[in-house]
Amino acid sequence: MRRLLFLCLLSSACAAPGASEWRRDAALGTRAMSRGRLAEAEALLASALARAESFGASDERLAGSLNALGDLRMAQGSPAKAEALYRRALPILEKTRGPDAPETAAAVAYLAEACAATGKEAEAGRLLKRALASAEKEPGRQGELAARLSELASLQRALGRDEEAAAAYRRALAVTEKSFGAESRAAADRLTDLAQHHHARGETAEAEAYYQRALAVKEKVLGPGHAETLGAMDDLALLLEARGKPDEAETLYKRALARSESAATLGHYAHLLRGRGRAKEAAALEARARALPKRP
Repeated sequence: MRRLLFLCLLSSACAAPGASEWRRDAALGTRAMSRGRLAEAEALLASALARAESFGASDERLAGSLNALGDLRMAQGSPAKAEALYRRALPILEKTRGPDAPETAAAVAYLAEACAATGKEAEAGRLLKRALASAEKEPGRQGELAARLSELASLQRALGRDEEAAAAYRRALAVTEKSFGAESRAAADRLTDLAQHHHARGETAEAEAYYQRALAVKEKVLGPGHAETLGAMDDLALLLEARGKPDEAETLYKRALARSESAATLGHYAHLLRGRGRAKEAAALEARARALPKRP
């Protein structure tokens, strides 16, 4: 969970009445949220926030609780409520940590995400650029820099600024490869970002190259049967099918299904087979998909 480390950091703040109870509720609430137990998280994080309010209006634990509850509101599909919470948290961190501290920059990025979700794209862009500038000031914040670049690229893509988005995605990849290596999981994520960007623009040759690279890294780093690796195979197979390479796509679908069956891959493979006039085989795959246990 993206806030867990932050909450752990804040929990080391000076002792005060109710501090241990705050730590307990904040940690349990964050854990419940990370596991999708949103109702449980709601009660715990609301309790943590109520306790944090008693520590004072400029206490970092209050900022941590506000941000955590903001995350919950985002997960619940209420970005306007999240935005209000993030706006309260940010000035606390600006005062206690400084305007360019990593914790402050992270809070800026969280607020930017909420602003984008509520239609305030211009403000979201300004906030992300601020967070980006903060990360650029220190050599040791390259991972943070890459994340902010990726977020800015996604916003620019949503606004139709495709060239700016592509440049930001490429820079995010370069920063990630330099900091963590070209065969890191983080690099695979950045490669996937670029693949999806080019795919959405209809630039299928470029998309294929990035999908291929992302798959190779995931197979090496995560293993051939990992869920992310299988998802990368499915992404590439869909692209190959769209590019008129059904044989290559079919080979990938078979490789993925030999490792683990998923309704998505079975369905995509069935669609390919129907397009090739192999309706009986397609129907068999669709039956296998229906027989899979339903996810909770």
